[in-house]
This record gives sequence, C-alpha cells and structure tokens, in this order.
Amino acid sequence: MVHYIRFLQPPRVSRLSHDKIHALLSTLLTITTDLGDDFYPGNSCILIAISHGTVMDLLGTAHWKPGMRVLKIEAKVPLDLLRLRARFFFTCNEYLYIDSLQIGRLSDIVSAWTEEFLHLDDLDTNLTVRRFEAPSGQVLEICEENGDSMARHVWDGGIVLAAWLVTMEYVQQAADEGPFNILELGTGCGTVGLAFGIRWSCQLLLTDVDDDALKYAIQNARKSRDTFNSVWECRPLDWSSPDRFQFDRPLTFIVASECIYNPDSIPDLVRTMASLVRQSNGLRAGSPQPKIMVSTKVRHSSEAAFFDLMKESGFEQKEHVPIPIADRYRESVGQDLEVVHVYIFEQKAGGILEPNRE
Repeated sequence: MVHYIRFLQPPRVSRLSHDKIHALLSTLLTITTDLGDDFYPGNSCILIAISHGTVMDLLGTAHWKPGMRVLKIEAKVPLDLLRLRARFFFTCNEYLYIDSLQIGRLSDIVSAWTEEFLHLDDLDTNLTVRRFEAPSGQVLEICEENGDSMARHVWDGGIVLAAWLVTMEYVQQAADEGPFNILELGTGCGTVGLAFGIRWSCQLLLTDVDDDALKYAIQNARKSRDTFNSVWECRPLDWSSPDRFQFDRPLTFIVASECIYNPDSIPDLVRTMASLVRQSNGLRAGSPQPKIMVSTKVRHSSEAAFFDLMKESGFEQKEHVPIPIADRYRESVGQDLEVVHVYIFEQKAGGILEPNRE
C-alpha cells in the first residue's frame, strides 16, 4: 500500500527573536493513504530538508510511530538558505532522493514538497508537490490540493500506471510509428497523461468533468513545459453526454486511471470510451484503432460491472498486468501486498455497441 506524507497545516516560516541566524520552519503532517482513510501503521523517520538547485540540506528529523494520526514538525532553517530560490521537502527516503517513477523502485511513503519560492511571501500554502524521477532522468512534478478532494489528489493507480507505461516496449513502438495521440479520462492532477509527455513527444488531451481538477492539470502541464516537447490541451468532458465532445485527430491510447471505483458512473464511462473510439476510427481511414489503458486498485466488488459492460459493448481485454505495490511494513509483518491492475482493451471485430444505460 502506498502512503503519502500530507500537510494538515501548511509549512510556515517565522522569525526567532533570540536567534539572528535562523528562522523556524513549522507544520503539522500525517502519513495516510490516497483516500485518507487509513494511517501508516509502522515506524518511520521523516527527514526535513531544503532544496536549492541540485543541493539538498538536511534540517532535522522527526519520528512517526504506530498509532499516530498527526505529527508536529519544527526545524531551524539557516537564514542564508532562505535568500536562495528554494523549496522545503519532507521524505522518508534516507538518501534524500526524489521518489522514483519506476516499477520495482516506487516509494511506499511518497514525499511531500512545497513549491519553489524566492521570498517567503511566495510560499504557496495551499499546495503539496509530488516529484517523481523517471528512468530517463526527467522529473514529473505534480501539484495537488491540500484538502479532501479526491479529484485533486494523486492516487495509487495513477502512480503505478505512470511508472509502468514509461518502460513498455509496445508503447514505445506506438510512439515510433506515430502520430502519437493520447486522451486521458478523469485526469485529475494529470499524473498519467503527463507521464506520457515527459517520456515521449506526443499530443496530449487531458479531460475531466471537474473544472477545479482541470486547473491543477493545467498548472502541472505548464510546470512540465521544460521537461518535454509534447503539445497538451486540457478540456472538460462530461461522461453523461460524450457525443458532444469533439476532437480532430485519431487517438493512439485512451487512458483511465482509478476511474471505476464509483459503480454509478461506470455505464457512462464505458459509453464515453465507446464514443471516443468510434469518433477516432472515423477521423482517418487506415489508422490503427485506439487502445484503451485502464488501471485500478480494487476497492470493492462492484467494480466488476465495468468489465462486464466493456465486453457487452464490443471491447476485448487484450492484456492484464497485476503490479504489487511496494510496502515495507506489510512485508515486515507477513501481510500480502496490495495490487494495482493494468488492463488493455481493444475493439472487437464487428464494431462497438451502445452499453445499456441501466
């Protein structure tokens, strides 16, 4: 199970009246799951650090213990470091590395960063930044909201799918054949779509019904401009009326991560996928039909309805890859690891049917 360091009280820096060379960094944080419904059950040492350029300085440590729900953090910061462009971060990685975006090396506790700031007044207290280094060395930087919105947070399935796809040969082959056009459904913060963008040069169309989530996707895409050559666009897409959504190029992949947890929205999701495939197939004769890439961490049995509807609607499951999630605590106590499942679907011969609206 992946856990995340989250800010319950945004990091703040205050002057110390009795100390002329340091300021005081303070915050409240927790270590919880993507849904915020469980807390990290083990022991962990949290390193408190400041990054300026490629230099990382350790400011102090704090200790998370079993049964904790909140941890108060305080650390002195040399004032000289606050005169540089910098950012604070909180990590359980003992070597102060950026979290890896590579299967087999994913962090089981994801670090929390602040935005870069030059002056303390610029320190954005409403955001948490997640930073992941791909095998290519490029860094995927995702801002998420300090709050309870599920649409504006990073999810386990998104991280795992992003790490999986950047190493897949047949994705590379599709990129080499070109044109390489990606549409993401329920993009949220944009994690999966932007992972395509840092790995390949492609056309990205990031969609979500949540306008506020799209604001974060737009912000994250803008932050990624220096790390990839992809062209991106963020647009709203309402799954209840997918035929109103129009695009002008055939799609290579339609991607959906952690989108089937709500059984009430599954028929609309499948109908949207069918609509997108039909429209893509009609844009250019002879283009390969788009593949649909879905990732999910099974949260309840009602998600099985998605697979039934996909079959009824003319889609064939071509691949299923179960990916265990790293978890030192579960391994230490002999518990089974949780799994993110990645599925690839294609249209069956004979075309796509409208899924039942019931």
